[in-house]
Amino acid sequence: MFNKNKDGQAMNRFTILGDSIVNFKDSGRYAEGSWGYTVIRTIHSDESNTLWPVGLENLKRWVTQYFVHINRLATNRSDGSVNEELGRRFILEECNIEKLNIPNLDKASQDDIKALTKVFDAWLYSAVGDVDEEFNIQHSARFCDFLVIDEGSLRSLAALPKETPPLGLARDILYCYSYVWLVDSQAVKRFQGVEDGGSYDGWMKLCTEDIYDAWFERTNARGTWRYSFERMDIPKVPGKLWYRAH
Repeated sequence: MFNKNKDGQAMNRFTILGDSIVNFKDSGRYAEGSWGYTVIRTIHSDESNTLWPVGLENLKRWVTQYFVHINRLATNRSDGSVNEELGRRFILEECNIEKLNIPNLDKASQDDIKALTKVFDAWLYSAVGDVDEEFNIQHSARFCDFLVIDEGSLRSLAALPKETPPLGLARDILYCYSYVWLVDSQAVKRFQGVEDGGSYDGWMKLCTEDIYDAWFERTNARGTWRYSFERMDIPKVPGKLWYRAH
């Protein structure tokens, strides 16, 4: 029901999430109303073993306690109940099927990304079994895209403050350098080496504050074959292109 004190974007995204649930009604835990990503780790040093749980916990905290509220704060809506519920439903699922050592994805090859995509496909099979025409993965970002955390992104996550600021304060300096990697598994499989139109290499850096946008952008485009994310260059941070929110 419409409520002028609630965040319209959050209410719309809750509807999108509900539609996604209907499409995967026989998929066990993946039809229980959660949203989020499978995460693949590509750094396995002793230091990363220490930073990994810290970085993942920081990421979860910032997504669930702050990033899902950003639009509500920007539009001055006082009722955060829908945002809080979306935060409660966010999950990160670690993929431990195979360890790949790619410490710096800025220097990764397309073959490296294909190898990561094969690991994701193995996770997908373990999660829901064979994917056929009746199970259209395009209906949810959960089954199309995944996150990768390498050494640089892990350090950025571990550096996030342990506490989010009080809601209402614009404090992007606290998180603006934190990021993960987003991989569009279907684009990786389609890519033939030349980017044109709907064909691109399928991987990009993703600011942590954009995780919320990226998941619902993909899921809102459900059923759209050859969907492509927009990407942009950030001159102050040279290297791979970054996800651009619509």
